[in-house]
Amino acid sequence: MLTLLILTATNCYSQNFEPLALAKRIFGKDSLTDINKYITGEYQGRPNGQDLPEGATTKFIVLDQANNKAVVAMTILDSSGTGLDTYLHFVKDTVWKMTAFRSLAMTGIIEQVKDELEKLTPQQIDEMIKSANKKGEEEPMFSSKEDYEFELGNARLTLELDDQIIRHFLKNRNEFERIKDSIMNEIQKTKADEERNAAVGENLKTDYRKLFISSVSIGGYEFPNSINFLIGGILDNSVGYIYVKDKKDLPEMNPERIIMIREIGNGWYMYKTT
Repeated sequence: MLTLLILTATNCYSQNFEPLALAKRIFGKDSLTDINKYITGEYQGRPNGQDLPEGATTKFIVLDQANNKAVVAMTILDSSGTGLDTYLHFVKDTVWKMTAFRSLAMTGIIEQVKDELEKLTPQQIDEMIKSANKKGEEEPMFSSKEDYEFELGNARLTLELDDQIIRHFLKNRNEFERIKDSIMNEIQKTKADEERNAAVGENLKTDYRKLFISSVSIGGYEFPNSINFLIGGILDNSVGYIYVKDKKDLPEMNPERIIMIREIGNGWYMYKTT
């Protein structure tokens, strides 16, 4: 009887999974038979590991874990290396439970734009530029080679896996830092109101577009104490980088809006919203 009680107690204790371990169990190859004990809110147990394509592999990173909230990033890769980044949100009452599954939404339109731009031949690009520069033409997608390169590079970067988006930043860190420093000097001189979502760095637009950044702004209700380097997205479904001087000013992740924040280093972060 004593042995049975010890085994039962040990089994119960082992089921109090930390968020990372629970994420791996829910999206593992073997189904979690008592999954209902570890889910709450809108997440009803699907998708899970049984829904992943055959041959798919997963990689997990804890983005943040506090006393009662946590977010785990899960990258899903198929056999060809094509992947999808997703974000698993957890809450804790007596045990940790998964409450929401998120990924960047409305990417289909961006994928179509990327595909169409990639199909264009150099001759077609030149013809479209000539047509765009004629008076009376409708708003063109691009009107120069630089515009074309930006639109294509921006679409590609928006759709990249998080690891690649971070690599893009690290590869161009010096330029990002230079632009950030110039904007901080601009803010100091103009004493801009940080509570509003103010566009800044207009004189640096040519520079940040070379990094495939759509716009740079300060403030706003989402990132009130940061410089926001927006890459792109559709409507509220966006991806970009932020610079936050003091980590205590970093906003919290939540399934309703800021679905992921991943630290890059030295005050820089990558984010996605929905």
